[in-house]
Amino acid sequence: MKAPPRRQLDGQQLTDLLMRLLLDERLRDRLADEGAAEVASGPGELECLETVDLCELDSTARQFRAAVWKLGRNGGLASAFPRSLRLLASAGVRDAELLTGFLRSEEFGRFRLLPYSGRGLSEEETFAAYLFGFVAAHPDRLTDAGVHAPVVLRETVTHELMTALFTALVCEQPLSFDIAVEGIVRTGRGHAALRRYTPRSVASWADRPAAAARQESGEPVAYAYFATPAGVRRGAVSAQVAAAFETTPSAEGDAARHALSRRGLW
Repeated sequence: MKAPPRRQLDGQQLTDLLMRLLLDERLRDRLADEGAAEVASGPGELECLETVDLCELDSTARQFRAAVWKLGRNGGLASAFPRSLRLLASAGVRDAELLTGFLRSEEFGRFRLLPYSGRGLSEEETFAAYLFGFVAAHPDRLTDAGVHAPVVLRETVTHELMTALFTALVCEQPLSFDIAVEGIVRTGRGHAALRRYTPRSVASWADRPAAAARQESGEPVAYAYFATPAGVRRGAVSAQVAAAFETTPSAEGDAARHALSRRGLW
């Protein structure tokens, strides 16, 4: 009596298996140490795993990690989040640890290129979401780098994410990904958003708006982002400008939007 033929994996199942092998170092280690029969979840997977060249798989996984780190609009995650990564490095958190954690995270699964196609979030937004979770999960490691480090890091991640998204809003029309970040509004010339940061965070950034650096009251700094055909504009703004982002209509808000429109920002 003939044994029933093995059921081969379809395209989606094969893609899922490949992504698991590329993303999960522990799975690759088990495959190498225990063999395909101990790792496979069924006959179809077993047939595929028995043909895997372990050396080639390891090389491909390293290349995949490097490619993920280099993706993005401005040359990759390291280029999009340079200040955030320096803050993390000062607390002893290295890029390799972050990349490994990111690849294993739920946030990475929302990235638009995974598992195979279709729309999703940008890599920058999913990485930022992962970093927010990392900060929440490891407050002691970050506090050791300075009493204000967790706050500055969260706000710096936000700032660098907003910069990346607004760069994309200028350069990529239509967008090839979705944006889940709240508070980005459409204007007559593009998009705008307002955030409020601590003076310590704003003063630590390279652009160092003078108004924020001089503040000693500790009051949050209103910081605006604008995307127009002319490019991205960002920086600390006055209360009069911040009124443009009001949710309840008022004469002050109308005046602020009119003034920004005359400057080509709204």
